Amino acid sequence: MTNKSYILALELYLASNDNDILHILKVINKDENDRTSLIDHPVLIGSRAAKWHIPLFRDPNDWDLIATISQSISFINIVIKSNAIFKYIKLIYYPGSGLKIVGKCIESFSFTGRNHGNPILFNIELVSDKVDFRKMNPNKKIDDLYDTDDDDDDGNNDEDISIFESFEDTKPKTSSLMILELCHDIKDKIMFPLISSFLFIVAPLKILEALKSSHINYPSNFQNNITDLHTLRVSLGYNITQSFCSPQRDEPIEFMLKTRIMETEMAEVDLFMTSNNEEFFDHNNKLSVQRRIPHNDIHELVKYGEHPIYESLKIDKSKTLIEKSLFEKIDYQTKLNCVKEEAMTIALERYLIPMVSKNTETSYNLALARICTTLSKGWFCQFAIDNYPKLLNLDKDLLSIAYDIIDKYPLVEQKKQLSSMFDPETQIIFETIKPYTKEILSFDEIHFYDGRVNRTGIEITSPVDRFVSITAIVTTLYMTSEKRNNYWSASVVILPSDELEAVSNIDYESDNESGAFDDPLNIHPYYNLDGKKHIKITSKNVFTFNSYKDRMIIRAKSADYVANKLKIPDVNGDLLFKYVLCYLNPSFESFNKIPPLGHHMDKLIAEENISNIAATQHPWYSAWIYALKNKQLKAFHRK
Repeated sequence: MTNKSYILALELYLASNDNDILHILKVINKDENDRTSLIDHPVLIGSRAAKWHIPLFRDPNDWDLIATISQSISFINIVIKSNAIFKYIKLIYYPGSGLKIVGKCIESFSFTGRNHGNPILFNIELVSDKVDFRKMNPNKKIDDLYDTDDDDDDGNNDEDISIFESFEDTKPKTSSLMILELCHDIKDKIMFPLISSFLFIVAPLKILEALKSSHINYPSNFQNNITDLHTLRVSLGYNITQSFCSPQRDEPIEFMLKTRIMETEMAEVDLFMTSNNEEFFDHNNKLSVQRRIPHNDIHELVKYGEHPIYESLKIDKSKTLIEKSLFEKIDYQTKLNCVKEEAMTIALERYLIPMVSKNTETSYNLALARICTTLSKGWFCQFAIDNYPKLLNLDKDLLSIAYDIIDKYPLVEQKKQLSSMFDPETQIIFETIKPYTKEILSFDEIHFYDGRVNRTGIEITSPVDRFVSITAIVTTLYMTSEKRNNYWSASVVILPSDELEAVSNIDYESDNESGAFDDPLNIHPYYNLDGKKHIKITSKNVFTFNSYKDRMIIRAKSADYVANKLKIPDVNGDLLFKYVLCYLNPSFESFNKIPPLGHHMDKLIAEENISNIAATQHPWYSAWIYALKNKQLKAFHRK
């Protein structure tokens, strides 16, 4: 067997090819005693199921399924035997949550060896009423699944091979098992496009609404999710016109929803649980706010009455906490206005006053999304989610208010602002990353003979999984040789944070006379001028350039792999590299010299080797794009 397992944060990859996955599923299936399937067909959930019920629903991207082990085995076998192939397929264990199969398949014509048609993405959530996939057996290892002898003489294996724990009467059912039970008698079915003989049961709208509600607090794809949620509620006839009037769901569906929410283990920043107003906006420097006037003073500028509504909802005026009991006593429109005042204040403070955006609607919508996701939770957040369509009506001129504040109040504290060279859409995406970005304030000292080195870095935590983060480090080096030839080098490293470690063991005291370069992180390639030796690029580098005498070497590597780990919507390797350069803004200005990279880029732009779009970005980005386009390795000779 190959690709048995490797660990990535809270995801445990059990297998990454169809043969290994089938083997593991068959071993698990033995633990179920080959029992009859809980339900005749897998259940289709998600946007694909909603589209089946509501033709005007947005077009889905993938197929989200809930299936038993035996159904999953059948699905894989049928794809293998059909006119289709797996572009990739993985079996993943999420501790405390369960097992999933994710993959992509595509139609294939064997006589041409070429693929045809659009790829089909699928996500299968595995379920059993005998085996609890939420927790692995602590006495077993993953490799036990591969060491099992499937061909015993008597057809049995006396050893307990279960890698997952069995269900007990005292353990609650998983939400996926509840969904299968709820869909047992559903007649609606849909065919999988590449396999005409394989049918899925289409989950009813009530279940789809509950599932969408279970993860609506996640910032990932929030705009799509909140639109989907209210589209489903309208189709179901749910009419929430008062506060705290959640949809009147059937009791089994409501219980499934509560179980699903518990399984997601959502952890968000609570707007109304911090100790005082000022602490919230500077907590851990996670929310970089350019402050001209206090947050509460902005509330005064967007209030609907004589005073901001939140003031009448507090018992302790020094605390951010507002009382639910007081909120319940005010009329419905005042409740809506209370949320709108907060959203407008955030829009001004975070987007319009710093001039990150001049679009009031976009800024307000982003602020409202934050209230529903990362800035609050609990009853206030739920009220905003349930009444989201009614909160979208912006009835104040926020841009005029922003200009008045900018004119009347000097900037008290200047915090790092991102470059304005990007289009509004890119800037908005950058602003969604900023709350999860933390600047690295210090590094171990770099020892280098007769040279000057500067190193800066940031850590970005995934908004989807707080245990996943990436680290980006920029290093610049300038030195002069005995013949007074200037040498410049720079590197950008972007990698999973858990892969960053100090590995250097150079003895600086004994080697420094020969020009030894001691980098504790071993991430910056350089050119030893005395030894005339170029140090090779490491696997961690996504960009490096070295310039000496008449020669410049630029190397580049895609950052897509690392960007995908963050699971931030619309953020790919290209945008991530832009963001890192934009945030850290690396240069050699502190060395009072101008490196030749800019001159090379100007020449390439003049020769139309770099597009005008790339030419407007940071010069390192232009060089990175050019090097990627030219097989990631390019040497230039100055004339």
